[in-house]
Amino acid sequence: MTVSDATGSAKALVKGIAIVSLLASHRKGLRLTDLVSEVDLPRGTVVRLLNVLLDARLIRHSADGLYRLGARAAIWGSEFLDALELREISSDVIAHLAEISHETCHLGVREGRSVLYIDKVESPHSLRMVSRVGGMNPLHCTGLGKALLAFMSPEEFDRYTAVQLERRTENTIVEPEILRADLQRIRKRGYALDDIENEVGVRCIGAPIFDHNGELAGSISLAGPTMRMTWERVGQLAGPVMEAAHEISVRLGFGLAKDARSS
Repeated sequence: MTVSDATGSAKALVKGIAIVSLLASHRKGLRLTDLVSEVDLPRGTVVRLLNVLLDARLIRHSADGLYRLGARAAIWGSEFLDALELREISSDVIAHLAEISHETCHLGVREGRSVLYIDKVESPHSLRMVSRVGGMNPLHCTGLGKALLAFMSPEEFDRYTAVQLERRTENTIVEPEILRADLQRIRKRGYALDDIENEVGVRCIGAPIFDHNGELAGSISLAGPTMRMTWERVGQLAGPVMEAAHEISVRLGFGLAKDARSS
């Protein structure tokens, strides 16, 4: 629902959500003048909405004059993540994968045209990729996202590529037919590769996770700087990434429906 579609109190709710979403995308915070400019609403309206959000502790106003997300937003986000079965049953698997690889391990799910990071275990190295739980990146240029995109239906792929693909680096694949060929290779070998396609200097290996119905449930990945994530190391780590994805899939019941039909 957009502001123009809503009426009455619903319109105020949509406006408030727009402010919260804007602050969520600006981690360092925004000043009142910035908020007024970004949401394109009268200053008085923005102030009234901010006061309601402050009372609800969805946002906070610090001494430096900046508005940021508040404690209740953090609580809701935490409760949402805790409610995800995938995150709960995968925690020890991604922790082990990060431990044996010494690289950052991510767990993600599809959110529209993006992959949403729902869990992460950091590399012990000081030099590592920048990412955060709750963040999102496009499907077509990340290890997590390409692992998902490769196992979607042809119709879903066509819908995805009907919109101009965003170029993140010089290596980002933005031509639909070249991307289609890349996804075919992913399906054949079982893992995806982000070869400096989303972030300069970072290479990533991803693999899909399936549920008890054989449907995509999410994906897992290892990411690290190219100075460590060399092609030789990609070859060494691809197997463990696929094994970790398979272990999570089995925990979700993958293969059980097939076994039941054949028994």
